[in-house]
Amino acid sequence: MRFIKAFFIFAIAACIFHCSVALLLIDAPLPAEYWVAEMIAIKKYLVQQHTGSKKIIIAGGSSTLFGIDTEYASRQLNIPVINFGLHAGLRLEKILQEVESVIENGDCLILILEPPYYTHTSRLTTWQVSNIIGWNHDSWKAMNYKEKGKFIFSISPLQLGQMFTAKVQQKFYPTAISDRLATFDSNLTLSKFHTRVTSADFQYSAYNLNSHGDLLRTEGSNFKGMGYDLSQPNHVTPEIERYLCDFANSIKKKGATVYFANTPYIASEKHLMTPEKDESNFLSDLSNIGQMIDKREDLVFQRKYFFNTPLHLNAEGRALRTNLLIKAIRTNILTDATGL
Repeated sequence: MRFIKAFFIFAIAACIFHCSVALLLIDAPLPAEYWVAEMIAIKKYLVQQHTGSKKIIIAGGSSTLFGIDTEYASRQLNIPVINFGLHAGLRLEKILQEVESVIENGDCLILILEPPYYTHTSRLTTWQVSNIIGWNHDSWKAMNYKEKGKFIFSISPLQLGQMFTAKVQQKFYPTAISDRLATFDSNLTLSKFHTRVTSADFQYSAYNLNSHGDLLRTEGSNFKGMGYDLSQPNHVTPEIERYLCDFANSIKKKGATVYFANTPYIASEKHLMTPEKDESNFLSDLSNIGQMIDKREDLVFQRKYFFNTPLHLNAEGRALRTNLLIKAIRTNILTDATGL
C-alpha cells in the first residue's frame, strides 16, 4: 500500500515537473527543420511580388515543392504561377493558413495535397512537436487550453532535454545556434535569398529556390522504396471535409477560387488497373469543396522519374508532370468564366 501511494505521488510530481518545465521552455530553439520556416517567409514574399495581379498559386506539401516547374508554367500560361509547396510533415492547417494570408481577389489556388492529408488525425507527430516548439510558434499560440494540454504531454523526455540545452545556448552561447536564431529575422532571410548562390548539388535549403518557389538541383533517381497505392485516398474524413469546406468558403469571400490536383504515383503491378470506384468515392466527398482538375491514372510515372521519396519527382519527372498540369489548367481553369 505504501509503495502504491509513493508511486502515485511520484507520478503526479513527475507530471507537474514535466508540464512546468515544458511551459517554461515552450519556445526553445531546439533542433528542427528551420529551413521550412525560411521557405515560408520566402514563398509569401514571392506571392506578394505579384500583388494586384491575377495569379495562380499551387500549394501543398513537398510533392508540390519538387513536382511543379512554375517558372516554366508561368511562361507557357502567360500568367504568374507561384510554387507554394512546403513540407508534407506540416499540419494541413499550417499550410492553408500561410497560403490564405497572401491570397487576394482574382487569384486561383490549386491544392495538391498528399493522400494522408485527406484522412489525417489530430495526433501530433514527433516532427511536428519539435518544429512547433522550435519555430512554428503561431501554431502553439492558436491552440486552445485543451489542445495546449495535449501538446505538452506530446513532448518527449528527449525533446525536453533538447529544449533545456537550446535555452542555455540561446542565453549564453547564441553563436552555437546562430543559424536557428537567424530564422526569426524575416528581413535577413529575404536578404540572404536575394544574394543566394544556388548550390551545385541538391540541398534541403530555402536558398535553393528560384524566383517562383521551385526547388532546384533535383537531378537523378535515388528512390527504391514503395510508392502510394493508387486507390488512396479513397475518401475524405468528415473532419477534413468540414475544414476544407470552411477554407474554400473563406477563399471565395476573398474573390479567389480553389481547385484540387493529384500527387504523382509510382507505376507498379498494382497500378495496372485503375480503382475507379475508390477514386469516384473520393471525388464525391470532394465535390462540395472544389473541382479536381486532373486524373490519378494520368499521374502514374515510372520509378526513374522519382528523386528520393515516393512523392518527390526529379527534374525530368517534374517536366512531365508540369506539362500535364498546364494542360489541366488550360482545360479547367483558364476560361472566360474564371476571369483569369
